[in-house]
Amino acid sequence: MIDNQKLKNVLESQKGFTLVEIIAVLVILGILAAVAIPKYFNLQEEARTKALDAALGEGIGRVNQHFAKQLLLGDTPGEIIYDNTTIGTNLGDFTLTTGVASNTITMLVTGNAGTPLDGNTRSKSVPRPGSP
Repeated sequence: MIDNQKLKNVLESQKGFTLVEIIAVLVILGILAAVAIPKYFNLQEEARTKALDAALGEGIGRVNQHFAKQLLLGDTPGEIIYDNTTIGTNLGDFTLTTGVASNTITMLVTGNAGTPLDGNTRSKSVPRPGSP
């Protein structure tokens, strides 16, 4: 049989958290979650926007590369054709569509099906290289 004094000493030496301490921790975690989760989704949207901008940058690079290549082959700036065939349409997760109107090249990038950016689009108009 256990002595009452020994039992009392064992019970007094046990340590734990009070209900108030546990509730305080849960409230703090709830506040942190309420702040962090919306920020996480905002970061995802920013990443999508930056990916579309990067794809447009790739399109601009292709236009400039095509311009330089055609100049080296002897074409004049007015003779150079910019379209989906000469610039290309495959950008990995994106499809590039190119259109020319007078001295402006319009590029549209669209997220391919099955990618995180499926259906997202962004466009940009740039001056035609070599135009005044």
